[in-house]
Amino acid sequence: MRPTISALRAWNPQSFADAGSAASTAAESLDTGIDRARTAFESSDSWRGRTRAAAHDRIRQEHDHAGEVRNALQMVADEASDAGTDLAYAREHVLRLVDAATGAGFRVADDGTVTHPDPGRVTAAAEFSGSIESGLAAVDGLDERYGSRLDGLATDLASLVDGQSDVTLPGDQVVDADAAVRVLESLTPDQVRDILEQMAPDDTRRLIQANPHVLGNLPGVPFDLRIQANEINIRNALVGEIQAGRSEGRRARTLRDMLAPHAGRERQFITFVNTRQGRVVEMIGSLRPDTRNATTYVPGTGTTLDTAGGDNRRAAAQLADQTNGPVFLYLDGDLPPDLRAATSPSFAGAMAHRLELFGTELDAEIARHAPGANTTYIGHSYGGVVVGTAEQLGLTPDRVIYASSAGTGVHDLPHPGGVERYSLTFPGDPIHYAQSLPGNPHGSDPDSAPGVTRLDTGTVQIDERTYDSGIKTHGGYWNDPHSTAFRNMVKVITGQQPDPYISRKPDVPELPPPPLGAPAPLWWLYLFNDRADGDVDLPGPIPDIPLKLPW
Repeated sequence: MRPTISALRAWNPQSFADAGSAASTAAESLDTGIDRARTAFESSDSWRGRTRAAAHDRIRQEHDHAGEVRNALQMVADEASDAGTDLAYAREHVLRLVDAATGAGFRVADDGTVTHPDPGRVTAAAEFSGSIESGLAAVDGLDERYGSRLDGLATDLASLVDGQSDVTLPGDQVVDADAAVRVLESLTPDQVRDILEQMAPDDTRRLIQANPHVLGNLPGVPFDLRIQANEINIRNALVGEIQAGRSEGRRARTLRDMLAPHAGRERQFITFVNTRQGRVVEMIGSLRPDTRNATTYVPGTGTTLDTAGGDNRRAAAQLADQTNGPVFLYLDGDLPPDLRAATSPSFAGAMAHRLELFGTELDAEIARHAPGANTTYIGHSYGGVVVGTAEQLGLTPDRVIYASSAGTGVHDLPHPGGVERYSLTFPGDPIHYAQSLPGNPHGSDPDSAPGVTRLDTGTVQIDERTYDSGIKTHGGYWNDPHSTAFRNMVKVITGQQPDPYISRKPDVPELPPPPLGAPAPLWWLYLFNDRADGDVDLPGPIPDIPLKLPW
């Protein structure tokens, strides 16, 4: 219900946040309790017979049941926390308008109507009234939306007392939620999407509660449902870290950061798998009917779930801001952890399959939410090899940017036609050695490959210094959104005419690559150092290290 100004002043959105915390604590306690019960049962090795088998089946059922209750509680925690954040912001916005109006001598009625005794200020009063009216309508909309969602979750919790409710599939087939998830796992992505889009919201919510891991990562599940499921998965992963005694460890800190709003908005994850390096796809921005472009950014060597939230995410957010379209920070697979591993094409070969499938998923989302939007895939350094390999496997974007890329793909297969391709490599970037070596396992040199347009790199600001070449330029432009290279990426994404490459210096630094099998100088260690800030300071003098490059 739309509040009055006096009622709005009395609101305490923090109570939503407190309720969310309480629900999260309850989920953690439930998870801990049922795990302890299962562990205690399984430790009784001396117990044998039919009674134990029956007890085993029962404890398994209760463990599954408790997991569903825990997942519903995590959904309550998520919705309540979001409600607190959004309603607090909307409330403060309206009250700031009211205070500004009264401070300027206007009268504000309890319903938000603004007047002024001076007839000459009627127009200004009407403008204030309109702004306050719009703000109160937004508050009302948020109140109704979150109220409806929380009511639905309260109903779910009540029904879970006796077990998970059945769900109705298209064709009025009523089945157990767990069974429905197993059916979805056996279908093609198109079939999964078709079924879920025909189901009632209450039923899809119950599917998420039954198995958020599957719903959060299954091809064909619409992105909005995957985001809801992965919110639960992240919360459950955090509970796991706490239970393991790592509540202040690096992964726990990463998970908390993923759950915290960024710039006042909830973070959105299309994929989340809590492996050692972590598999994740974050969506920064949204697909709307007026969206004209969507970008997928694959970073390079050394990037993991625990490192991507810094420079890589800031760069992706800058791209989203400057292109007015969503950017997907793509880490659904293991990138090479270091230089030695980066010499292998196997990482790209494994990760490219998922990227190709993701491209199909993104195309389906665009067709539904933003028809006509173009897609651009950017791969930085080793990430460029992943993008090029995905193309060889069938990825069909509108545009591709090989950003300081080691190659154009590991397979001896053609790239699809009809794609605009660009490369972006500063002179003096040691990646040039990898690009130009005969038999490069990562593919062709992007800067000279047929059909690829090389973009100008110009200059970049790093640590208040200007660079136009060198080791630091390998990734430094990602942290300078005003650099020539960054602006050219924005132009490509938005369909503008980018600046073609201007040769200012030789591509290859004066220092030659070491002979095959010889000790490599230390700067080779930075060849695939893909920290987005590119901030690499070489010590002097430079020692040699016993690194043998396989190429």
